[in-house]
Amino acid sequence: MTTPQAAGVQLDLTAVPWSRRGSYMTLTMNVERRDHPGRDNDVEPGLYLGDVSGLRLWRWNGVFLVLGIDGDRFVTPEVTSATYDLLVLSVGSGIVEVTWEGADTMRFRSTGAGLRFVQSVIDPMDAALAFPTGTDAWRLQMGEDAHYVVTRISGLLSVDAPNVRTGDADTVDRKVIDMRPGTDGIAEIALTQYEAGYVAPPSRPSFEECRLSVQDELATWSAGFPALSADLVSTGDAATALLWSSTVGPRGLLGRPGILMSKNWMNAIWSWDHCFNALGLAAGDKGLAWDQFVLLFDHQHRDGMLPDLIHDYGRMWGFCKPPVHGWTLRHLIEADAVPAGELDAIYPKLVAWTEWWFTYRDLDRDGLCEYFHGCDSGQDNSSAFDGTGFPAASPDLAAFLVIQMDVLADVAMRLGRETEAAEWSRRADEHLALMLDLLWNGESFCIRRGSDGTTGRTGASQVFVLPMLLGDRLPEPVREALVREAVDGGLLTAHGVASESPRSDAYEPDGYWRGPIWAPTTYLVIEGLRACGRSDLAETVATGFLDTVRRGGFAENFEATTGLPLRDRGYSWSASVFLILARERATQGG
Repeated sequence: MTTPQAAGVQLDLTAVPWSRRGSYMTLTMNVERRDHPGRDNDVEPGLYLGDVSGLRLWRWNGVFLVLGIDGDRFVTPEVTSATYDLLVLSVGSGIVEVTWEGADTMRFRSTGAGLRFVQSVIDPMDAALAFPTGTDAWRLQMGEDAHYVVTRISGLLSVDAPNVRTGDADTVDRKVIDMRPGTDGIAEIALTQYEAGYVAPPSRPSFEECRLSVQDELATWSAGFPALSADLVSTGDAATALLWSSTVGPRGLLGRPGILMSKNWMNAIWSWDHCFNALGLAAGDKGLAWDQFVLLFDHQHRDGMLPDLIHDYGRMWGFCKPPVHGWTLRHLIEADAVPAGELDAIYPKLVAWTEWWFTYRDLDRDGLCEYFHGCDSGQDNSSAFDGTGFPAASPDLAAFLVIQMDVLADVAMRLGRETEAAEWSRRADEHLALMLDLLWNGESFCIRRGSDGTTGRTGASQVFVLPMLLGDRLPEPVREALVREAVDGGLLTAHGVASESPRSDAYEPDGYWRGPIWAPTTYLVIEGLRACGRSDLAETVATGFLDTVRRGGFAENFEATTGLPLRDRGYSWSASVFLILARERATQGG
């Protein structure tokens, strides 16, 4: 076994932004075009200083284009080294080094070169302005965005803001910050992001003190995670460091530190993604793990619903996500990651979330709850719902609720509420029987439309095998049929679990939930195989997925037949699932 060395992880800024725990700032070279409004346009390639506040969810978040100044030329800096404590850029024959002074300030130090920061974003109100606050500092009020202070430490600093306000969609009069070396060839500035108020520090640590502070913080934090087998340790280090750097501090609506799904463009926290991040952290930072689990419950609606997503600026209620929270809580209890007294606090919230489904998501009152949209299932465009449409009573949803009620029974018993525990057990048994009666057709599970009871199956989605999680709660013939469907149907690939079988007519290589492999559902299926007595298959799938991540990084998803990464390669739940599976292998002595 090898101990973590996350502080030395090298980054590819085209894949993973350079950031740190607690910060809403990034440096990135990821200019991928996405299909979301605000991100659906081409962006000039280069290095950008980004803002990952929730205000910029799905939008282009590069606030400044960063250019190197090489004499009288402006060039794109070349990244020569990128660790979380120190980013080194080459600009002509000069170099620029970047580190962190706390979570909200980047320190830039150059030798033989300079840097130019050019405003990249025009906010809808066209309200950005800049003004000096003495001889060595400027404020940049960026309209609806976060604000910045740039402070000269050495060398020359100038800010070009001739019109005070940026011109109408104009690229000439954007705010421009220049740092240039003085006569000694050296320049250094501090660039601080702030939300509301800013007071200049009375003194500043040296650049090297700042760098060592970041290095020590990450090294100390990552050392709390268990050792991994030698073949997995370098990827495990990268996973641990990614979770550290994907964490933002309490701000706005976030009352706790939260791990964003990514600091690329998925800069929010969804209400099932957070569960996998909680499990990924459970063996290394139990407090942060618990924070991730309860973060969505902090924003629970009075009706019991959990928001689809949250970020520092808001919440989204248009969709929900599947109730995997009972399953997650069971794992957190087993990992001893529930702080003292917190079971008492979370129990009524988990009750309310469970009752919300039965109160508001069973339109035909047949006892089976329904998804109203593919996004409610977490598998947004799954083929499973093509035939019946919505509202859809789905076997995965029914299974999650049976597990959740089983867990509520266990928690109630731990809290001395024997009568409630017995009632939850009764309801779980009743729901399981109803699920088998209405959704099992004798050979496989199907979808039941809530408006008229029509049942059907389309495609070959993993949705239909997720009830394996119930294990011996299912009759043996059902367990065997589900395992057979996963194997013979082609869902289990050499690289992980396909969201849609590559043999299916509905399969799309880059079809989001219609083919690609996803970390969380791969782990759910692995758990299901174990629960159904097929640990051999589970370990084969786990090994294949670990290898996929070692080769392709922490992508949002992977192509099912090749294992190649498809989308966002800085995705936190992929890192978390890697750590979970790697720890399990280490525990088993693999």
